[in-house]
Amino acid sequence: MINLEQVRKEHTAHIDALQREVKEVYSTLVLPHWGDKLHGFPHTLHGYMMDLFARIDLLSAFWKGDASSQGQTLRMIEFMDRYLSPNHEANSVAVQMWRHKLMHTSEPRYLHDDRTGKIYRWLLHWGEHLPSEQHYTFAETSDSRILNIGLIYLIANLNNGIETYLADLSASPVLQDSYEKVQAELTSYKLRVY
Repeated sequence: MINLEQVRKEHTAHIDALQREVKEVYSTLVLPHWGDKLHGFPHTLHGYMMDLFARIDLLSAFWKGDASSQGQTLRMIEFMDRYLSPNHEANSVAVQMWRHKLMHTSEPRYLHDDRTGKIYRWLLHWGEHLPSEQHYTFAETSDSRILNIGLIYLIANLNNGIETYLADLSASPVLQDSYEKVQAELTSYKLRVY
C-alpha cells in the first residue's frame, strides 16, 4: 500500500532543496560574478536543468507506471502538458533540448524543423534577467524560434505541477498502482556484470 504522506515528503523535499540551492548559488556566486570570466555560470545552470528534467522524467514514469526509456520522450511531454504548461510545442522542444540533447551530448543542441526550415534555439537565464512574462514563450526571427526559459521560474512551475500531480495521485487508485509499480522497479535494480 502506497504511503501518500511519504511520497509527498519525498517529492516536495527534493524540489524545495533544489529551489533553495539554486537561489543560494544564484545570489552568492552567479550575481557577484556577473560580467566577469565566470559570467552566468553556464555549466552550473546546465547541470540544474539536467537535474530538473531528470525529475520530470521520474515523475512522468510514476504517473504512467512505466520507467522504461521506450516512449520516454512522449511520456515526459504528456506529463508536462498536464502538470507544467499547456504549451505543447515548448514542452516538446524543452524535453528534446534540455533532457535528451543535454544529457547525451553534454550541452543543449539546436533543433532543425524540416517542415518550416526554422531552427529551434534557446535563451536560458537563471531568473529575473528574463522577465517572468517571457518565461516559457517563444521569440521568433526570420530563421529561428527561440524558447525563453528562466530556471527559477521553471522550478516554480514544476513545484506547482508536483502539487497538482500529488493531489491527483491521492485521489486515484490507478495512479497509485502506477506509482507502486515504478517504485518497485526503482528499488530492485540489479548489478550488471560487464
